[in-house]
Amino acid sequence: MRLNRAALAVALCATGLAAAGATSPARAAGPDEPQADVDYVYNQINFMSANYLQRYSGQDGEPGDMSATGGNLPPQVNGWQEFYQHWREQMTSAEVMGRFAPAIHYDDHLFFAPSASFFGPPPPYHSDVASVTIPGSTCPGEPVVIAGHPDSTPGLNVGNGSTYDDTSGVVMGMGELQALTRWWTAHNAWPTRTVRVFLFDAEEEGLYGSQYYADNLVPTGPQGRPVLAANMDQNGIEYPAHPFGTTKSTWGPGFWYTNVNATPLKDFSIYGDAGKKNIMANYPAVVHFRAALDQSVRQAFADLGARYNYSVPLENALEGGATTPAYLPGDVDTYSPVQDDTLGRTDQVPFIALGIPGYGIVGAFDSNAQDNPIGYPQTPLSQLGAVGLPQVAGYDTPRDNIQHLNLITSGTTGGGADSPTGSVELRRALELPMTWTNYLLARPEYAGADPAPSGPLALFEALPTAPSSGTEVSFNGAQSAIGNGSGTLTYAWDFGDGARGTGAIVHHAYAQDGWYDARLVVTDSSGRTSGYRQAIKVGKPAGAAPATDHCGRLSAGEMAAVTGSGPVGSAASTPATSPAIATPNTSAGGGSRAVPVGFGVLVTSGAAIGLVRRRRRDRATGVAPR
Repeated sequence: MRLNRAALAVALCATGLAAAGATSPARAAGPDEPQADVDYVYNQINFMSANYLQRYSGQDGEPGDMSATGGNLPPQVNGWQEFYQHWREQMTSAEVMGRFAPAIHYDDHLFFAPSASFFGPPPPYHSDVASVTIPGSTCPGEPVVIAGHPDSTPGLNVGNGSTYDDTSGVVMGMGELQALTRWWTAHNAWPTRTVRVFLFDAEEEGLYGSQYYADNLVPTGPQGRPVLAANMDQNGIEYPAHPFGTTKSTWGPGFWYTNVNATPLKDFSIYGDAGKKNIMANYPAVVHFRAALDQSVRQAFADLGARYNYSVPLENALEGGATTPAYLPGDVDTYSPVQDDTLGRTDQVPFIALGIPGYGIVGAFDSNAQDNPIGYPQTPLSQLGAVGLPQVAGYDTPRDNIQHLNLITSGTTGGGADSPTGSVELRRALELPMTWTNYLLARPEYAGADPAPSGPLALFEALPTAPSSGTEVSFNGAQSAIGNGSGTLTYAWDFGDGARGTGAIVHHAYAQDGWYDARLVVTDSSGRTSGYRQAIKVGKPAGAAPATDHCGRLSAGEMAAVTGSGPVGSAASTPATSPAIATPNTSAGGGSRAVPVGFGVLVTSGAAIGLVRRRRRDRATGVAPR
């Protein structure tokens, strides 16, 4: 989580460190739901935070260049590059993701952190919004987003791998996708909507990665706008764990509190007038989302309560092996209520500001009474934590390691860095939010589940999302998947201006301002096809966005037109006309689709990462030399 800046100034001195109203349809829950593998999640948190330390964004060489001569540092000095490499390997591994592994496509989206940073001069290398994508089967144009942030806080996360903030959240996203792929596989199913998991880099320096996504990667037309954003921030120091694994500590007998900070229904204080306007423009979808999220949380409490006999062990030796009641229905409102996001400071914020339904899960943090367990009878923690112990949660401090995370949730070290299991209370505190996040994602109006397709699945990303006329647009069709098809894919493009193209990744420039209906058709070795469209806004068109299907589907006739004969080239023609008014979103979840315009900047797909010119920012001018 991004550090409270006012608190940070005190922290630097103290530590001596230098420079809902709607209802949702009920759905079955229990063994048939996606279930997270907590063993996998704990092992990955332990391994990744112990081996990839001090992950300062933009300070570990150019992304993808693992050479020391290119600026890459050893992983115990700066493990940023190696952390990304490990994440990519896990997210595309057949051992982890099963039969979905070949369908998962990795991309990098590179950007420079702004020239002004609280933590000093701008870093010399690119930061990276990395993603993996599974194309949806019947509504690929409405993606759901899962996210965490990979970076550590410069100068504060010293000698550790940011176990709590935010290796925990990154790995929860890994575990959630794994649970979903296993669930789909067990039911011979495929996600209805596109699922994308992101690393939002440079969060600690100012939410730069997620803001970059909101400004540059959210398409401006009907297709490609997320219908849900689920952000996993610092997790583990939360319900149903007790402080130090006991009810006898000076914190009192209560549990740690889980902050489920969601798109607000009433209190828009941190989002301002512009954010409120966007939220209200999509308010029916937001109200529905809030009800669905609350229902998912309550289902998870009930299911895990039944699994664990509505109790949790108290592992501190002071308790003598006692247990305490947990997962009770009343505990939801006391310890894990879905609440209006009045905190901000983490990566759901840019999405919510666009009116996209979203939430962030945050355990204990600073400067708020909720940093205390509920029931603490004395004065609240000071702005930086208990006296003599800045930030009791340990994030953005040298204490943010696996031993501290186990200790503050169980009163034990969880067996230390060599333990494959960790403490029960920490595992339960990670399992609960993953469970209700998966319940939410599995709902039919979000990721959902359709019968597995027999053929390929088309999808592409077009960047920049709002080019000016004459600007080259990169069309990345490598996000398409063979699915249950066979062989390899061929790609046929119609850019909507009379020009056509072939290949997985192609480039095209539009000569005139206008809205263009870009279309892709992929064909597998057996001749089975799939199509996807996305509206491209070029310059300042006179009309509104075309009223094309939000899911991006193409009819059989439209696909035949794309794969038929026609001119091949990059010359633009007369701009496509569009209706005077865009239709509202009438898909599941409802709501209108008002989308602010983004700005296109440097973006590099994973397939082309080896072709990126390795560049360092000129420290004097702030410009990357060409």
